[in-house]
Amino acid sequence: MQVKLSSKGQLVIPQKIRRALDLKPGTEFNIELAGRQIILQPVIDKQAALEAIDALYGMFPGSDLLDALEAEHRWEIERDIKREQSLPS
Repeated sequence: MQVKLSSKGQLVIPQKIRRALDLKPGTEFNIELAGRQIILQPVIDKQAALEAIDALYGMFPGSDLLDALEAEHRWEIERDIKREQSLPS
C-alpha cells in the first residue's frame, strides 16, 4: 500500500489499516527509525488497559478456577480410561 507525504509532513493511514488496528482520531504513536525504515507503533492507553483488567477482578468471588479446571481434566481422563476399558480387544 502506498501513501504520499504531504507538504506539511503528514501521512494518511489508509482506512483498511485504521479499521484493522482500531485506530481512532487522536491516537498517539511512537515513531522509530530502523535503518531506512520508519516504524510507527500506536501508544497503548495504559489507563484503559488497567481499567479493563480491574473490571475482571471479583467477577468470580469465592470460586477457585484452577480447582475447577483440575477437576474437569481429571473427569476427562477417567472418562477416557473407561472408554478404553470398554472397547473390545
